[in-house]
Amino acid sequence: MSTSRLAVFAAAALGAASIAAPLGLGRAQAQAQGASGQSPEAVFNARCKACHEPPVERAISREAMAQMAPEAIAFALTDGPMKPMAQGLAPEDVRALAVYLAGKPMSATGPRTGGLGARLGQGGLRLEPPQGAAQPPGPACKSDPPIRPGPADWVGFGRDPAADRFQPHTAINAANVGRLKLKWSFAISGGRNGQPSVVGDRLFLTTGAGDAFSLDAATGCVHWQTSLGSGSRTSPMVVRVPGMGASGWVMFVGDFNRNELALDAKTGKILWKTEVQTHPMGVLTGGAAFHGGTVYVPLSSGEEITATTAAYSCCTFSGAVVAIDARTGKIKWRTAVLPKAAPTRKNQAGAQLFGPAGAAIWSQPSVDVKRGRIYVATGDSYTEVAAPASDSVVAFDAGSGKIDWVDQVTKADNFLIACGRRFRSINCPLGEIGPDHDFGASPIIARLPGGRDILLAGQKSGAVYGMDPASGKLLWTTKVGAGSPLGGVEWGMAYDGRALYVAISDLAVPAGVGKPGLYALDPATGKVLWSAPAPKLPCGFKAPRCSNAHSAPPAAAPGLVFTGSHDGWLQAYGARDGRMIWSYDTGKGGFSTVNGVQNQPGGSIDATGPVIGDGGLFVISGYNGATGAFGNPLNVLLAFTLDGK
Repeated sequence: MSTSRLAVFAAAALGAASIAAPLGLGRAQAQAQGASGQSPEAVFNARCKACHEPPVERAISREAMAQMAPEAIAFALTDGPMKPMAQGLAPEDVRALAVYLAGKPMSATGPRTGGLGARLGQGGLRLEPPQGAAQPPGPACKSDPPIRPGPADWVGFGRDPAADRFQPHTAINAANVGRLKLKWSFAISGGRNGQPSVVGDRLFLTTGAGDAFSLDAATGCVHWQTSLGSGSRTSPMVVRVPGMGASGWVMFVGDFNRNELALDAKTGKILWKTEVQTHPMGVLTGGAAFHGGTVYVPLSSGEEITATTAAYSCCTFSGAVVAIDARTGKIKWRTAVLPKAAPTRKNQAGAQLFGPAGAAIWSQPSVDVKRGRIYVATGDSYTEVAAPASDSVVAFDAGSGKIDWVDQVTKADNFLIACGRRFRSINCPLGEIGPDHDFGASPIIARLPGGRDILLAGQKSGAVYGMDPASGKLLWTTKVGAGSPLGGVEWGMAYDGRALYVAISDLAVPAGVGKPGLYALDPATGKVLWSAPAPKLPCGFKAPRCSNAHSAPPAAAPGLVFTGSHDGWLQAYGARDGRMIWSYDTGKGGFSTVNGVQNQPGGSIDATGPVIGDGGLFVISGYNGATGAFGNPLNVLLAFTLDGK
């Protein structure tokens, strides 16, 4: 993980069930002691304050926690990313801390304030499956025709195996994009969600509150809704697997409990569920890839947040890819990118430390059908022990899982949250810290106009790389953004066969240094063809931090590039000259959704990008992340069509 993922991870679990509510506790109730005899304030000061007061990078502030449901905080401490911070605490201590930070009592009925619930029982606090009340129910579709694929299908995060995020088959073009109008909207719970996928006239979606949906792309009516039993923020991969389910169409998703699931895409029935990783800090963030009857699942981690936990034996996680038989759910192979962690030294509290560790894989793998390979990009190292596959692009043999090559572009990027110039916590790596320049974007396999292939990768350093897919040899490097733990290329790029489109975040970069916006590069040489600095536009929603950073991945169509920004604006640029030709403020809210929510707020566009269909454009507004806007428990899926028809 990286500092840029702290909100994507820590705030994700904390904010997944968040809801605004007034403080309802007296001081005596808020300070009630737990089983340990310590006050919640003392527990917070000992275990949490270093990262949250003041907040480190994207860490959540005390003020933001006060907007959340105490059940959400309890979930994060027991079944989510803050679990190491709660190590050794009794369930009563966790409950007291959650109530203290939220400033309101837990529900006596088994909380359902935003989709994720936690219950206090003999075994401690445990995540409960969400109930239907958490998600506003949508209107049922009046008919249920067969799934009919089309040339404009967008399956998975990157659209196709090459992960190019380019839609060549759409009626939307540079001449008519100005006619795009909002046709319908759909409120979705959970705070953050996977990007939708499109097959024929259907949309497929998962939510952080634990629901999976199939919606009608034209109207937003619901074909089916299924509870996954746990939240999900991975983008669905929807493909045809003959003989499976009612129609042979299957939806693959990952959940917060580290399972990969296969659902019948026609009915929503769960066909199988496979636990893909057992590491206590493991998470699934990137969607799966699919090729030749195999599902490829990337493994990422929240172990990077354990720097302040004296009793935690950091660090043992390695990024990996798990290959699963699509029909049976059985694991074919699992390949870690780092050697197994070995004991190194002990921290000042006597806990054994390990290394190497890190190299989390945050994004969907890309599939090289021609060479029978899959490519992933990895995150930083968690320890001072050399991690030769961190901050790298890695090529796997798709059949065997053997690593064919590794191209490490940044060495010794050793980083844990709460390690820096200001202070150094107990588990911090020795020596120089950072610069925390993970890869969070999927590599793109690009066919150049002359017929040669090139592999394109963008990093949080602000650098973009062109590599030889056969050998991993670095062919060119172009520094586009200033780069930072929150800067550079965050979640993706797009390629239309002519140019590579690079969205730059550069969040938390000093004024005048950052270069947020959209850039077009020649994929053969890395030469910058044009640049479109992000305009400074008003923020239509309330947030502690609202900027014009472009961290969401762009999406391309013939003559067009769509991109969204942290301030909630969705924009279309001309692919030839970078001129903005259309924009829409999704953050202003006020949406009347098809599932009955009136005056639904909008918010940030982050992590998931625009999806382009035949005649529709789909985007999620309201991602609860870097902006710190955790008061709204619902996001909104927006569907645009030409003239709203």
